[in-house]
Amino acid sequence: MMKSRNGGFTLIELLVVMVVASILMMVAIPSYRQSVIKSRRADARIALNDVAQRLERCYTQFGAYDAADCGVADGDEIASKEGFYLVTVTIEEADDVVTYSLSAAPQGGQADDTDCGALEINAVGVRSATGENTDHCW
Repeated sequence: MMKSRNGGFTLIELLVVMVVASILMMVAIPSYRQSVIKSRRADARIALNDVAQRLERCYTQFGAYDAADCGVADGDEIASKEGFYLVTVTIEEADDVVTYSLSAAPQGGQADDTDCGALEINAVGVRSATGENTDHCW
């Protein structure tokens, strides 16, 4: 008489597969999350460059960053295209020289970006960030 074996998996085999899958997920999910956060920084860079260009066009046209017809004023808060950042405009006058600085603060899920935090740029093009590891933010 031939003995036939029922096809299927044992409980041990299923547990081993679940453990392996869990370990892979523990590695993959944080890596994926960091990749998404990093890619969303482009939204801040685009928004900052757009507002800076608008201010420079205003300066070229009206001779001042804070002219009434500029469309961008001191204290304005402008949401980035994708909504991951909020750009704040600061126009300052010191020694009869008017300059600006822009800061893009992360919003929503992007607020978890502790590496870069807020991205900043000023009228002379100096770029910076407020986070813990700012080497690769720009």
